[in-house]
Amino acid sequence: MEIRKLESIDITTVVELWYEVSVQAHNFISPEYWNKNKEAMATQYLPNSETYLAIDEGAIVGFVSMMESYLAAIFVQTNMQGLGIGKKLLYYIKDKRETIQLKVFKKNSNSVQFYTKQGFKILSKNTEESTNEIEFLMEWKKGNNEIY
Repeated sequence: MEIRKLESIDITTVVELWYEVSVQAHNFISPEYWNKNKEAMATQYLPNSETYLAIDEGAIVGFVSMMESYLAAIFVQTNMQGLGIGKKLLYYIKDKRETIQLKVFKKNSNSVQFYTKQGFKILSKNTEESTNEIEFLMEWKKGNNEIY
């Protein structure tokens, strides 16, 4: 598996991966919510973020998007989850940052567990306006007794 920077030709594929994984991981939110955000993902979020792709046998199997020190997205193809791809993408970003913050829905317990195992701590809990779901603000800081 290799990691490389997002190119404009990749955006359509990445948006589809994001949509499919979002619908599955967030079954407590209507698929219509994610569908409405596809265009913004393609035209605003991805082009304006620092995004890296996980490539396996020529196919995009995951990606991570950063905005400064904020982890805006990390997604791995559903059938490839649990193989260490998300961890590799996260380590790739951790090497480039001193601190990383992210938000994750409380009901997305698999992701909360993943981030906790990767050294993230919950800083606060808020209600996300557009979904009315509780989300955690989590943070990782370099040097917090991590094992790579």
